[in-house]
Amino acid sequence: MAKSDPQSRRHTRGFILEQLLRRKGAFRPELAAGTSLSDVSVWRIVSELRLEGLVVESRKRAPYVGGPSSFFTLSKHHCVVGVELSNGRLSVGIGLLDGALLQAWRHEAPPDLAQDGLEAICGRMLREALAEALRRGLTTLQVAIALPGYGGAAHRRNRIFPWDLPRLRAFVRACAPQLPFEITNSVIAQAAYDRYVTGVGRAVEQDHLFVFVGHGVAAAIVSAAGALDAFAPVEMGHTIVQRGGARCRCGHDGCLEAYTSLQAVAGIVGQEEASVLELGDAWLEGREFGPRVQAQLRDRLTLLGLGIGNALNLHGLRAVVVAGWPSLLGPEERAAVAHGIDESVFGGLMDDVSLDFRRPGTGCDPGASVAFAAWAFARRGGIDSPEPAALAA
Repeated sequence: MAKSDPQSRRHTRGFILEQLLRRKGAFRPELAAGTSLSDVSVWRIVSELRLEGLVVESRKRAPYVGGPSSFFTLSKHHCVVGVELSNGRLSVGIGLLDGALLQAWRHEAPPDLAQDGLEAICGRMLREALAEALRRGLTTLQVAIALPGYGGAAHRRNRIFPWDLPRLRAFVRACAPQLPFEITNSVIAQAAYDRYVTGVGRAVEQDHLFVFVGHGVAAAIVSAAGALDAFAPVEMGHTIVQRGGARCRCGHDGCLEAYTSLQAVAGIVGQEEASVLELGDAWLEGREFGPRVQAQLRDRLTLLGLGIGNALNLHGLRAVVVAGWPSLLGPEERAAVAHGIDESVFGGLMDDVSLDFRRPGTGCDPGASVAFAAWAFARRGGIDSPEPAALAA
């Protein structure tokens, strides 16, 4: 592809911006190694991004003798906006280009929330967030919305995502007419949050299955080397694990989510889901369970492992990251997940499948949508960056 091609320019800029997002800053040789671009190309692109105010250069001790001391980071004079519907509430937040959340607004959003109600609540908070960014002197460059049940460009309405998509897109355009925006599935936002916020410094060095176990249960394939095509959703939570089993919010019976979601598990340990959200990651701290509850939890975790193993069989992956309530339990309970994978994955678990647990970030919304917005901005290479958005009346 010729260097003058606009798509090539967008891509190469995107590679650099994504590396800075992933590393939280880098020296030029690191950018060249991470993007497979020549040192000359890296310098040209970084210089361009600096002139646009998207990248900042500082001096830092070189990683090796004689190495360059120029260290590049994403600018803190710009921001992104994330909108997230999760755990029974709608959240809006502003964050920096590196995915760090600056401020959040939250409002209760019941499961039966109609589209009129969704737009009324979201519109108020979105306008407030954009106004706050202006008050802080920040230029907003991207909006992203993370919604459960969203099926991509070919999305069809379902019980989890009952809203009219063209109308929703028109609503966002009316609220922020000059801003690029993307809508994504909640699990993709959670995967971005793990990669660019909570998992920084603990990267999985191979393609892996990211599994989020919260209010819902979902999965995504994460490409270790992928920068602009890093995430792909996998439908796992609504696979049937027991015919005629527990009723799921999707309308089917016996889904994996109906047995392993936060709501299902909160009931086992005798705690309301609302109090779980209020306590955040501390909701299981100091809790001791009797043999009956422990057995029930292990049974649910084994079911989760069975679902993960079947997903690995379908997609040929050999690494798993689980984020959610299972990571709050001890190694004995978490071993049930590995047991379930071993029972279902072709060839058994053995040493061939790596399994890692990450703290869930329960109650940290809209951090995931902000992280996804930062990645969405990087992916488009910062091309056509708009002026500060005019607020909708």
